[in-house]
Amino acid sequence: MSLENIVTMLKTLKEFKESEIVHTISTQDHLPVMTVTYQSDTECFQITYVDSRKVEEYTNLNQLAATIESIIHLEPSR
Repeated sequence: MSLENIVTMLKTLKEFKESEIVHTISTQDHLPVMTVTYQSDTECFQITYVDSRKVEEYTNLNQLAATIESIIHLEPSR
């Protein structure tokens, strides 16, 4: 997934903030790594790592997109 596609996905989440949309980010082998949502009440993006259940919040779309891109490219193919 390219950085441009990630940014588009995040903009779509924010645009449809009244809906409950959950994107699952997976490895190249289709194993889920994280989920991404937009929280309209706090106006932030929330990522949840599948393995650890660790939750992180981001208000900066570009910072989150770069984080997602780096995780996707660092995640080894299993």
